[in-house]
Amino acid sequence: MRLSFPLSLWLTAFPLLGAGCGESAPRASCVPGRTTACACVAEPGQGVQTCLPDGSGFGACTACTVGPAFREVSAEAQLRYLEAAPLDGVTPCAIPTYCDMNLYTGGAAIGDYDADGWPDVFASRLGTTPLLFRNRGDGTFADVTVEAGLDVVANWNGAAWGDLDNDGDLDLVAQTMGMDRHYLFVNRGDGTFSEQAIPRGVAQDDGAVKLGMSVAVGDYDRDGWLDLHVAEWSARTGPFALDPKKPGHTRLFRNRGTKGPGFFDDATASAGAEVSGPDENGDHPSIFSIATAFADFDGDDWPELAVTGDFVTSRFLWNDGGTFFERTFASGLGLDSFGMGSAIADLDRDGSLDWLVTSVSRAPTCSGMIDCSTGELGNHLYRYAGARMFEDVGKALGLHEGYWAWGAAMFDFDADGDRDVFQTNGIDYPIAVPGSYFATDANRFWRNDGGAFVEAADALGLHDTRRGKALVTFDYDRDGDLDVLVVNNAGEPALYRNEAPQGSWLGVRVLAPSGRDALGARVRVTRAKGEPPQMGVVGLGSHLLGHGEPLVHFGFGHGDEPLEEVEVHWHDSGNTKVLQAVPRNQVIVIAP
Repeated sequence: MRLSFPLSLWLTAFPLLGAGCGESAPRASCVPGRTTACACVAEPGQGVQTCLPDGSGFGACTACTVGPAFREVSAEAQLRYLEAAPLDGVTPCAIPTYCDMNLYTGGAAIGDYDADGWPDVFASRLGTTPLLFRNRGDGTFADVTVEAGLDVVANWNGAAWGDLDNDGDLDLVAQTMGMDRHYLFVNRGDGTFSEQAIPRGVAQDDGAVKLGMSVAVGDYDRDGWLDLHVAEWSARTGPFALDPKKPGHTRLFRNRGTKGPGFFDDATASAGAEVSGPDENGDHPSIFSIATAFADFDGDDWPELAVTGDFVTSRFLWNDGGTFFERTFASGLGLDSFGMGSAIADLDRDGSLDWLVTSVSRAPTCSGMIDCSTGELGNHLYRYAGARMFEDVGKALGLHEGYWAWGAAMFDFDADGDRDVFQTNGIDYPIAVPGSYFATDANRFWRNDGGAFVEAADALGLHDTRRGKALVTFDYDRDGDLDVLVVNNAGEPALYRNEAPQGSWLGVRVLAPSGRDALGARVRVTRAKGEPPQMGVVGLGSHLLGHGEPLVHFGFGHGDEPLEEVEVHWHDSGNTKVLQAVPRNQVIVIAP
């Protein structure tokens, strides 16, 4: 059903702080005498402008200088912590008998748990408590882990926020590594949480050790209640070997909904979502799942499951009316040798979702087993070609050489109208492979210039040779552009504040009938009549060990005329709503 209504009937708008200059609309409140940043004529110049005495607008952009687009601000934002103790041959492993898995950790999930309008950060750590950082709304964060009741010691890894019981606040699912169970923290609505994974059916407390990686949240059966998919790096040999006659712990959990809000049943078998067999002998092969996401690629409103996997075990499951069918290789997927990170967006602006799977490519300075035996192909960008088929265009676009790649995101950092690609990097095996290139493998950032991608991490201020894992985007300071948080394994995080000159923009938050974020809703924005729309999906983005905030962000370049149209389509109900003549440079909230 498609409905079109006047904007005033359906829109709650929250103007955000920011800066503008020249043709770009103001990004900050114009207070007489106030000075703010602006974009210079010659990009990437950045200068200052002053609000006119009568408050009618900003003056000319002056004092232009050329500087990096991002500035690392974790110290001043008070978002600093150690993810895990580095392995040095002396420090004991957080995961006994399986030290390598220490190096596969470092998650973060973004969500407004206290519903104050500012995005908060949940950070995972090994061998201690996780951390919950509350956004103070002044550019800084406060550690509220103890007050919130999250001070539980474990080996924490992937996590995700979601309003699982439709009561208006965010609950938290958290995976563990080398432990015998996972956790679900139910939000009481007063800033505190109650741990209820066992009674609610998602602890997986079967006595086996878990190697939990990532969590996906979405409504795969379109009943209005959020379901879960959890990924595990699972082996059939070694110290954490699983019984070959039993399935692994990469599982699909269906929300009972009205029969039990926020309680779950394991629907992996009944929904056809088993990724690890059994084979003709009744054995379940090793499936090393790492990142997972619900995403509707074919546009039929039924979200698929896209799961990256190590050692050629990435899997893709089409959703036919709530039942899944595994068609990875038949759909042109599964070409990645060591599938790690996952990012999903419409990168080429053709109206369909693309899937970026980061993988490992051979080091440029090849010496030793790890550096030289990791393959040639690297990252894969799977472009949806229609008819449930994909084509790999990563190498053609120059996005394949990421070396030891992990988390990734596709987002429009400068609001010029096209999405760019950022990727974290590196792993350190100090005992087995001293001096490996990958121990100091730097981040990669490919700037999108009309479909041509140029690596520009150093120029943009994103150079970091630590071992990055999760990468999430969010507008933590609410100035209208997307900032980036990188979690570094066995190190401190990097919070990159976006200070790039910006074009005009729009943020869209879409709500479900219950008031929660409508994960899976599709948003299309047309800048001007006759132009093709941009498309984004609520809850999609980066999916390794965590996720960003569900706000859908669009950039449009210079200009201040109202946007022609904003269309929202709810995949669970099939309803569509259209808003016209929408002003730029604000966040809008759209309810059914």
